Amino acid sequence: MMPGMSLSDVAVFCLAVLGLALMPGPNVVFLVTTSLTRGPRTAWRSALGVETATLLFAVTTAAGLGVIIATSAVLFQLLKWVGVGYLVWLGIRSLRLRPDAEEQPAAAQESWHRAYARGFVLGVANPKVILFFLAFLPQFVDPSRPVWPQLLALGVMFTAIGLLCDVFYCLAAGGAGRLMGSRLSGYRVLRRAPALAYFGLAAWAATAQQRPV
Repeated sequence: MMPGMSLSDVAVFCLAVLGLALMPGPNVVFLVTTSLTRGPRTAWRSALGVETATLLFAVTTAAGLGVIIATSAVLFQLLKWVGVGYLVWLGIRSLRLRPDAEEQPAAAQESWHRAYARGFVLGVANPKVILFFLAFLPQFVDPSRPVWPQLLALGVMFTAIGLLCDVFYCLAAGGAGRLMGSRLSGYRVLRRAPALAYFGLAAWAATAQQRPV
């Protein structure tokens, strides 16, 4: 059992996180688009990158650095605009791909580390995760016990559940892509989907506020 939490508390936390993780958001849009256009294998590799960033935020929050980043306008803006720039670059790169290169998913052409790195950068570009952790995780912490081990354990559980949901979306989108493949005429309909997703995610990241609403 997790320090400072009863079994019922753990169950409530897991159910709450599961509901949040299944809600469509920027990461889900990114992973589903990747799965449809590049295949589920590339998508779940990117999901590992996304959740590695989540775990990094969890460790940072548990160590107390999350408060510093959440209250530092400079660090927040730096994270945000680096991520926005990277997403815009990915969108432009997708638009510049040759049509013949887009006729088939690029999963076999992309290395493991590139798929992972793209997901990690997307995850790091979302500093709202730290703000969410600071607002959500303490609700399940027993203040009479050491706080940082509890925050770390909650963060690890949050990351694990998030990864499972990400993989589910990747596999579901991959299966849907295979079923619709013949109707989509070699992914022509999805040809510009990655670029649109990247630009949309960049716009979302650019509007991120420093403090939770």
